[in-house]
Amino acid sequence: MGLLKNFSITDWLHQFGHSLRRFPLAILLLAFLTAYLICLTHDIGHDNKWTFFYIFYPATGALFAVAIQLVTEDFKNRIAAIVTQVVSHAIWLGISLYLTQFERFSLPQNIAVAATVATMALSVFLACFYRKGDDVPFWNFAWCTLAAIVAGIVVGCVLTIGLDLFVQSLDWLFGVRVNNAIYADIPAVCLVFIAPLLAMSQIPRGEDKHDRQVIRFSGFIKGVAQYLFIPLLLLYMVTLYVYAAKIAISWQLPVGWVSYLVSASMLGMVILLFITYPVQHEPNKSFFKAVTRWLPLAMLPLLALMTVAIARRLSDYGITVSRLYVLVFNIWCYVVCIGLLLCRNKRIWWVPASFAVVLFLISVGPQSIANITRQQLKKEVRNTLLASGIKPEQLPLGGEQYKKWLNGTEVKKAATVDSKLDYLRDYYGFKSISDLLGKDAKTGNYETRDGEIKPARKSMNYNNQDLMNHVAIPQGYATMTYVDEWIECKLDGNRVTFVVTVEQNGKSVEHAFEVNVNEFIDRDYDYNKGKNVKPLIVENGDAALVFSSFSLGDDYLNCGGLLLTK
Repeated sequence: MGLLKNFSITDWLHQFGHSLRRFPLAILLLAFLTAYLICLTHDIGHDNKWTFFYIFYPATGALFAVAIQLVTEDFKNRIAAIVTQVVSHAIWLGISLYLTQFERFSLPQNIAVAATVATMALSVFLACFYRKGDDVPFWNFAWCTLAAIVAGIVVGCVLTIGLDLFVQSLDWLFGVRVNNAIYADIPAVCLVFIAPLLAMSQIPRGEDKHDRQVIRFSGFIKGVAQYLFIPLLLLYMVTLYVYAAKIAISWQLPVGWVSYLVSASMLGMVILLFITYPVQHEPNKSFFKAVTRWLPLAMLPLLALMTVAIARRLSDYGITVSRLYVLVFNIWCYVVCIGLLLCRNKRIWWVPASFAVVLFLISVGPQSIANITRQQLKKEVRNTLLASGIKPEQLPLGGEQYKKWLNGTEVKKAATVDSKLDYLRDYYGFKSISDLLGKDAKTGNYETRDGEIKPARKSMNYNNQDLMNHVAIPQGYATMTYVDEWIECKLDGNRVTFVVTVEQNGKSVEHAFEVNVNEFIDRDYDYNKGKNVKPLIVENGDAALVFSSFSLGDDYLNCGGLLLTK
């Protein structure tokens, strides 16, 4: 079944024929995606509204088609298999069309889409073995499929490099110049179409798909695992045990980065157990069996250390999406280690399967961590505001009202509320806090410096150099000067005043401007939320400044653009 086992054109064509019959929809979608990418490189058929759909649906739909086919081809009832495929693809097509309407995804949408695609990828290896009594067929299938994917990627990369060099050689040797888009067309064909096609042709099928004969543990893999992987993993674990002893003696709480080291150790343990799974079925492998048998038990104290570190972060800084994900991962690790101890590492299918299920459940839907975090942070902010004397009918607070509340509130409490609102605005968009704050209210007003909470110097930003190619220059201006400088400005209420100095006719000429701060706020909001932004043009009667970029702070303005004078 290996890609290089029968290295002949005839065998490859035979395998491709099976792939066309086995995964027709996946191959059709990949062919469409490849053709569309080629069209994009040649500036054909570009449509901002539908570009996302034309790329996202074929790419994910092909992956989904492979996963569904691997499951349904084992159905005894052919009608049930067809109905399952049609309904599943119709649902995913509808989801893809629904996602197309958004100019930019919110944080929950980004996480939900990423988790769903990751679940699809894992289901390729897992879905068709959910009813099996042992994990040998799963391990054999997963190992062969992973090898096929790696081989397909390697072949695709080699073809890409080789063909790109061939096209370049035509220019070097014969002076034959080709369209530069060809260099992008080649990887589109080799990596988007040929590489997946090669991988699909080598996915085990029929009896090979459910082969119960244990693949022999090769000497190379044994050496890598025994003399490289296991010592490195043990080094990580010993270091963490020494650190745990240190904090126990000094009676200090662990720092946050402990969670990452424990997570890396846990991931290494799971990979080691998967790689060495055939050892469980071979005699005279006592070293591997002893190590893998007791690793889950040795990991439990480290998971407890990780739990303490997470609890400290949540207590000190409150909840965020990333911290809740780490907490759920920590709980999952407990379940995995205890489960592996109970089954003596004989069953491994449930480990990646449970990870996929948990990832999907905590990432997609109203119960997702992203949604729970948003609701909890908003609840905490609202309760704090109301408890401090703000009445419900006063919400949302305008810019001046919010500033007054911050100045009249104890610094730690004000900084806590402000950081939560800033987090919500940055990751969920202004709409998520529109019932609490007005659009002109500035968040991110505090930062911790030298262990103390101090006023922050957060700027409003905008950058769109391409805008300069589409702005209509106002009539009546005779000269144009490029501007890119850092200048002082004065912020007085809603007014921003600044002076731009340029060289004209050998002299330094100053041009003073006054702008309403809401003009900057609107561009900053729209730009950072992925919306179309109106060009910002400021006039003073004698000159006009067309902004291509800006960064506005409390007492500075870094501006770029064109200065027009009469």
